[in-house]
Amino acid sequence: MKHLQKLLLSLLNRMEGGGEAKTHSTPYVAYLQGKNNHFCGGFLVAPNWVMTAAQCFPLTVILGAHTIQRREESWQTFEVQEYHCHPDFMSPKKGNDILLLKLKGNATSNRYVRTISFEKSKVPGGTACSIAGWGYKTPAATLREATVTIIKQRDCLSHYPGLADNLICGRSGSAGVPEKVISQLGDAGDPLVCNNKAYGIFSYRHNNWPGFYTHIAPYLPWVNSVMKSA
Repeated sequence: MKHLQKLLLSLLNRMEGGGEAKTHSTPYVAYLQGKNNHFCGGFLVAPNWVMTAAQCFPLTVILGAHTIQRREESWQTFEVQEYHCHPDFMSPKKGNDILLLKLKGNATSNRYVRTISFEKSKVPGGTACSIAGWGYKTPAATLREATVTIIKQRDCLSHYPGLADNLICGRSGSAGVPEKVISQLGDAGDPLVCNNKAYGIFSYRHNNWPGFYTHIAPYLPWVNSVMKSA
């Protein structure tokens, strides 16, 4: 009976979009506010640069947040000075879903706000990574976090042969359960973190399986060029 209760609680937790993240355990995560209550996720990659998905167009960036229902002392809020969208972006399913935001001012590094570095090595299929965000469509009051398992590229391509280049597939939980963690938790722009480094950017979902992420490493030459020249 106890085993069944634990299983049901585990499934319920996954279906509701992962668990609440430990307070300020992901200090690189950003909450991006746009027009008409539109929101995205993002992450701080330099004191005045945030990375997100190209489909987003935020006006305000909030760093250091755990809850978004009320202002916290840990918040650092910035307007966006410059938008640098990848020149080949057309739509999420065609790839290149990556955007750099130059902030009006530099973030102050502390226990609540910190940059994250990039994972440049290839992460093999089966690796457990994580995603953090405030939810899909309707943001949760507090930051949520879920484990995401990387799917081997050949397995992903066998299901989605037309998958655009530089996209990563990832899913949460066991193969026998209709997973809603990704479809509820993932916001465009949320960071996929592997080995404590940013590996991907949440782009879109296909039904409940899997989530598709922009692989950051192939875009690093463009990223470095933008950040140096801006």
